[in-house]
Amino acid sequence: RDAIDARRVAGMRAVARAVARRVERARGFATARGIADARAATRARGVARGTAGARRGRGTRSWDAGRARDAGRGTRDAGRVRGTSARDDGGGGVDAEGRVYDEPEVYDVAFGFRDFEKEIEFVRECARRHARYGEGGMVVDATRTVASALELGAGPAWHSVAAAKGGIQAVALEQNAAMRAHAMNKLAALGDAAPRNIRIVEGDMRDVAMAPMTKPEGGFDVALMLLGTAAHLLTHDDAMRCFKSVRENLRPGGLFIVELEHPWDLFSGEIAQGQGDAWERVDEEKGVKVYVEWGRDGDNFDIESQIYERTVSFSLVDASTEAVLKIVQEVVPCKIFTAPEMVALANAAGLEVAATYGDMDGRIALDDENAHNMIMIFRRPS
Repeated sequence: RDAIDARRVAGMRAVARAVARRVERARGFATARGIADARAATRARGVARGTAGARRGRGTRSWDAGRARDAGRGTRDAGRVRGTSARDDGGGGVDAEGRVYDEPEVYDVAFGFRDFEKEIEFVRECARRHARYGEGGMVVDATRTVASALELGAGPAWHSVAAAKGGIQAVALEQNAAMRAHAMNKLAALGDAAPRNIRIVEGDMRDVAMAPMTKPEGGFDVALMLLGTAAHLLTHDDAMRCFKSVRENLRPGGLFIVELEHPWDLFSGEIAQGQGDAWERVDEEKGVKVYVEWGRDGDNFDIESQIYERTVSFSLVDASTEAVLKIVQEVVPCKIFTAPEMVALANAAGLEVAATYGDMDGRIALDDENAHNMIMIFRRPS
């Protein structure tokens, strides 16, 4: 077992060095730390993507996604199995365990590094600019323009928790039981500091049915579908059901804020050619590191359905020894939406387009060189 773990770690380190050399040769950067800057400069966007499901982002050090199988994950054909996972069972073997989204603790380390409080401030700014409810678009006053928020496909409920801490009545809708339990456990761990104005509820974002006393009278001020969660709406029918359901739960003049992959990802050929990416994140408090594979070179993209069969894997290792603790892998179907598609779906569902940005930052336009993702703001007509 120790020999297997050593080979896995050696493989991870080897591909990291290979990526560094490749980037240096191709883009003239002197060290491996130039990977993120090189990508940002040459692809006219940054590397800190949020994706849900994924949903989620990149760190500053990458290892080669296409060669991840050389780091102890098996061959490509053997690895492309939906919902596979492995853990050291103490006897040198592995135990099957479930799916990527059934591993919320690992998922939290992999993707929970964004500044969610700052992103909620962006939501408030969007309300000030684009909402049309109340006098001058204000709910309470000029400093607190959002009183209630609904987060769809919330996962660990990062944005809902940040919103609740800021005084917003938040409802986090999540279908996965493990994710809901993880979110509630994290809230419980905060003790007296935990916000009381938040609810974690079970639900399908295609059919948002709020229990009594959960939906504010008149509807939510904003609805959020962030971190690439829209990619799990695999058909136009799914998306239409979601948009209509959101409209029914928004107050007139309220906003629906959706975060999608940047059009550059599709139209540059990066997705169509099945180009993967990878990064690593460290949880110093828990003493663990997770290597994240977000798409694998050669993953299939169906040009008719625009569904990307994205290989997603987590390799959890001890931060000190890099002994492998767990490997989780799944092929996750992701729908890649274009902006015109989203506009047509929103209009058909009774929503109007209010604005589009290139990040969770009102200063960044979609075509800005610092644009990371596509943020579309829809509004229920008042």
